[in-house]
Amino acid sequence: MQCANCGAQLTPNGFCPACGAAPTQAGGDPFAPPGGAVPPPPHAPGMPSGPPPGAQPGAFPGAQPGQYGGTYAQGGMPAGAMPPGGAWPGGAPGGYGPPMQWTPVQPLRGLATAVSILLGVVAAIDLLGAIAFFRRASLFGDLRDGRMFAFSEADDADDLVEASLGLLGFGALATAIVFVIWFYRARSNTEAWYAPQATMSKGWAIGGWFIPLANYVIPMIVANDTWKRSDPQPVGPMGRPTGKALLWTWWIVFGLSGVLFSISFGVRETKEDVEDGEVSFADYIDGGETGDNLAGVSSLMRIAAAILAILVVQKITKWQSQRLGLEPPTPVGYAPGMPPGGPGFPAPQPGGPHPGAYPGAHPGAYPGSQPGSQPGSQPGGQPGWGGQQPPPAPPGQGPDLYKH
Repeated sequence: MQCANCGAQLTPNGFCPACGAAPTQAGGDPFAPPGGAVPPPPHAPGMPSGPPPGAQPGAFPGAQPGQYGGTYAQGGMPAGAMPPGGAWPGGAPGGYGPPMQWTPVQPLRGLATAVSILLGVVAAIDLLGAIAFFRRASLFGDLRDGRMFAFSEADDADDLVEASLGLLGFGALATAIVFVIWFYRARSNTEAWYAPQATMSKGWAIGGWFIPLANYVIPMIVANDTWKRSDPQPVGPMGRPTGKALLWTWWIVFGLSGVLFSISFGVRETKEDVEDGEVSFADYIDGGETGDNLAGVSSLMRIAAAILAILVVQKITKWQSQRLGLEPPTPVGYAPGMPPGGPGFPAPQPGGPHPGAYPGAHPGAYPGSQPGSQPGSQPGGQPGWGGQQPPPAPPGQGPDLYKH
């Protein structure tokens, strides 16, 4: 046989004595390395018994000289040297970037209880205020219609209105402080877990309340962020997103109550204007009656808003407690009309297999191994699905897996 490179006669081992080609090259192997056979290394290189030159003993944290048989040396860096703090690209070894900032999570149960109690107190004060406003409005109506009443009744009505407004001021201030603390903490907690993207940062949970006119919009945006980021089950059983009717109803009722209360003071006429002759006494009576009626309706709406706010606070608090493992998760029920056995599965029949068993399997049998487990193989329906159950296998004898 001749060499494929130079044409010389090959040795019996396949080597070319003329050009020194290896057997594969001499035979025309296109994948053989040029220049002939590559001799194997005489021996494998051994591990050094000690650290390489220049290594610093104990460079690895807690390492002792010779403990690991050597010190790892990174390219371009002396052996044993470690980069100073912050020298890694991205702030961490391997360029993975700085670690995620730790966000403290604080339970809301205590604050939620305090907010609920204060909202209940404010609702009671608003009930007193509604009674006071409607009573004084009726006196304005009597005065307009010419019906007589004692001056003491008018004074008592004024005193009751002023007392209710004073109590409402203190109660609303205390409730607002505790509610804003709860509101900010609830929004801050949502930064600690994976949740949908927030529209506004958590700082607006406080600042949004102090911007005129914008305080009718910004707090609701933050509340919506907190709601959707706190819900552990944002999608219902049928794949639909969970509703926010409670949240929106609370905010609309709360906002309208504030608007009506402001209008109730704008429609009134003062006694000074009547004395100066700028408005008539009839306009003063009509303005007072309309203003008190609007204020009474506003008080009733604030009662409803307080009740809705308690429900919102308790719901968000419960969701976050479930995320923190402080409460068991809420079970998700099936939609109306869904079979009780699960989506697409009927309820277990009397004498049928245990719930969750493989359809057609009897106790002790391999799932699906018995005859008739395939649909249509047994008259009367598939075993375990309303049909007749097959007889159990004899003791000590399992089903024949190869029987058809």
